Amino acid sequence: MNKLQSRCAVITPEPRAPVLIQKFTVDDPQKGSIVVKVEYAGVCGTDPHLWKGDFPLPGNIILGHEGIGIVVAMHQDVSSDHASEPLKIGDRVYWTAIRPCRQCYYCTIAQDECGCPANFFMHQFHDCATQGGTWATYTDYATLGPRNAYFKVDDPSVPPEAFIALGCALPTMLQAVGHLPGGNIPRNETVIVQGAGAIGLAAIMLSKLAGAAQVIVLEANELRMQKAREFGADVCVDIRQSSQEERVTMLAEMAGHKGVGLVIECSGVLSAVQEGLGLLGRNGKYLLVGTWAGKGSVAFDPFVAVNKAITILGSTYCAPRDYYNAMKLVQKAHTSFPLASCVTHKFSLENTQEALETVLAGQAIKAVVQPTAA
Repeated sequence: MNKLQSRCAVITPEPRAPVLIQKFTVDDPQKGSIVVKVEYAGVCGTDPHLWKGDFPLPGNIILGHEGIGIVVAMHQDVSSDHASEPLKIGDRVYWTAIRPCRQCYYCTIAQDECGCPANFFMHQFHDCATQGGTWATYTDYATLGPRNAYFKVDDPSVPPEAFIALGCALPTMLQAVGHLPGGNIPRNETVIVQGAGAIGLAAIMLSKLAGAAQVIVLEANELRMQKAREFGADVCVDIRQSSQEERVTMLAEMAGHKGVGLVIECSGVLSAVQEGLGLLGRNGKYLLVGTWAGKGSVAFDPFVAVNKAITILGSTYCAPRDYYNAMKLVQKAHTSFPLASCVTHKFSLENTQEALETVLAGQAIKAVVQPTAA
């Protein structure tokens, strides 16, 4: 193919430094690789954390690990996606930013691709410029190699906004739920979801599909609470209107004699962890998903954990199979849940910094960067 010229959004290790728009030349796809024109790059909650300096960066990093786009070039040896579905130029694909080696203990035995030492989802711009491509998503064109699983969208009638709406949140929540006993959210359980961002909306969606008795959402953002209701939340509690002690009593009454069986932490806020543990009934499960970027500690009472027989589970990101399952779920459920409408803000690549600031300010349900917008 003719050499494509691409731009990408780059952040530096300096906290809140201006986002840079850098240019690079896209090389022809190598063995096992394809080139994708990015339609939408989702602004994950992790992205502004990286920009703020909450996670140490090894150098100048190209932002973006949520993407959907159209195949524009393929190496001659590529004839299918990573689910063995026939693939051709013009198809829409959804891909993973994680890059497991598939050769280590974590990949082959533990089935924990996120534990793979070679699995670093952030791509340094220096490497992109010298290698002629990037798998990151804040870019006009992404190059996806054998280690970046990509999956063809079966139903072209599903709007791309529906896939990017929950970005990596839905795959992440699918993996997290898989860690629960039986690999599912129990039917007829009272589920509390802390936070109604993308992760929280995914938790609500999966809880409703699993047949939870009631889904209660704790949130402080009115925009997010409204979307949580649209996703089927039975009760939304505005945490600005009550104290933690008042919520413990109120939520215990809602749960009844069985108590709260499952609390899913989706906020990424440290104070939510201590509260969430206190809301659980006997044999309750606390599923930690949102506290990825950042650091800190909270008070913990081991006597309560023992006497209530509480289980605490943490889950890190997701695996390629979770992206595949998320894609399939979106295709089936996009008319039952208002997925596409979650995309409330669209930004050009040049306005990436504004996108990050908008997410930090809590003004968007889902913001996306649209690199190659007409």
